[in-house]
Amino acid sequence: MKLLSLLPKKVLQMIRHFLLRYGKSLSYEQLMKRSQAGAAQLVLKATRQSEAYRTLLQERGIAPSSLELSSDWASLPVLTKKNTFERFTLTQLSRPHDCTDLADVLTSSGRSGRSFGFKLTSRAEHESAWFDIDLGLQDIFKVDQLDTLLVNCLPMGVVFPSRAVTVANVSVREDMACALLRDIGPRFKQTLLCTDPLFIRRILDEAHSIGLDWTALNTSVIMGEEMLVEAQRDYLSARMGIDPGNDTHRLIGSSYGVGELGLNLLFETRETIKIRRAMRTHPQVAHLLLRTGATHAPPCVFCFNPLRCLIEVINPDANGFGELCITMLNPEALIALPRYATGDMGRIVSRSDTRHAAELAGSDCPWLPLVVLSGRIKDRPTGMPSVESIKTMIYTDPAVADQLTGAFEISNNADGRTQITVQANSDQAALDPGLNAQLRLWLNRYHPQPIHLEILSPEEFPHRPILDFERKFSYMRRTPE
Repeated sequence: MKLLSLLPKKVLQMIRHFLLRYGKSLSYEQLMKRSQAGAAQLVLKATRQSEAYRTLLQERGIAPSSLELSSDWASLPVLTKKNTFERFTLTQLSRPHDCTDLADVLTSSGRSGRSFGFKLTSRAEHESAWFDIDLGLQDIFKVDQLDTLLVNCLPMGVVFPSRAVTVANVSVREDMACALLRDIGPRFKQTLLCTDPLFIRRILDEAHSIGLDWTALNTSVIMGEEMLVEAQRDYLSARMGIDPGNDTHRLIGSSYGVGELGLNLLFETRETIKIRRAMRTHPQVAHLLLRTGATHAPPCVFCFNPLRCLIEVINPDANGFGELCITMLNPEALIALPRYATGDMGRIVSRSDTRHAAELAGSDCPWLPLVVLSGRIKDRPTGMPSVESIKTMIYTDPAVADQLTGAFEISNNADGRTQITVQANSDQAALDPGLNAQLRLWLNRYHPQPIHLEILSPEEFPHRPILDFERKFSYMRRTPE
């Protein structure tokens, strides 16, 4: 892989073309078999190189020296942030290396408030880290055929290298992002905007004020940081002139990453978007993916590359939903984390159900495996609306969404009743009785239990009155135990 950085552009394009053709020629069974074999190899390497992993094995009664490629996978420990980064030092977790070997360090979001996880990237890894990114960009956006400007507005210093596109890293500066798109974007055949579902509202408002034409810029959007609901996609697509059901090139798609593991581990494609949107009105599609009926707020439907990571669902319920567990397959990783539980609720979709759902949704069948992701487990307390449901409430009516920032908080008030606190985008909107009535009507339709609704002005909103967008927003406030 080190030689990749030395190859000319045309040769890299040929390699990407070959690899995508080769990957698509493999059957689902072949892909999964290779994924499982790669994961088994990674466990053996972690056993040799990580003091922390050897300790965890011994605590489960497994002698590290006894492990083989054929060892029982389900008997291996499940790793979490608590039993890795909150317990061991980085020296104990990682394979031996000098600090000068580190090219890049990425932290988790720290949303739990207790600790951070870390991804350490060696210089050898860093030299080829861009290749997986470019492979995905080519598969979805055809960046080898279309000169592309990617404007990265992700917070927390999240950046990514590329040799296939031009990258502008501006973080959460909507004025810089829009200036780049206005003045440099027209030189490219397409532009990509990488941001999150809250900050894009600021970008769209700035773009409108300077007369930015998203259609002329041929702009697509990659959403990270949090779950995107279909009502949001509808709203954002309308503001950007994208037809989410029929556009053959432009799209608004989600990407899922874990700071400790890597970026873009799960991702939407045109096919998964069609399938997910069909779940709102097509009971059969919803049943195939969820084992339930049609839903107004369907969970995300993602693809994943089984040659890059092994995906599991642990402790599944009767419908197959359990905690998402990921094993990265990179043998050069400084910190190997086999069976790392992410805290997200997911379900793996069988190949036969994927084919049937795609057919019913009028879509081609995705060539990669599917996983349905319904959000953070801690954000789904019993008896309370889900975060995704309240997002759907905000964005279903564009006239309502225009008066809100998209930020809200779900909590229990003093009498134990659920409270929804929504942030308006102006003092005037916060006092609008019509807005309150529309939101309350929606709540009564989908959540018959008593719910207290409050709409506050930007400055009154209790969760960081002026959103800084530098960290993941926490929509759920839990009562201390």
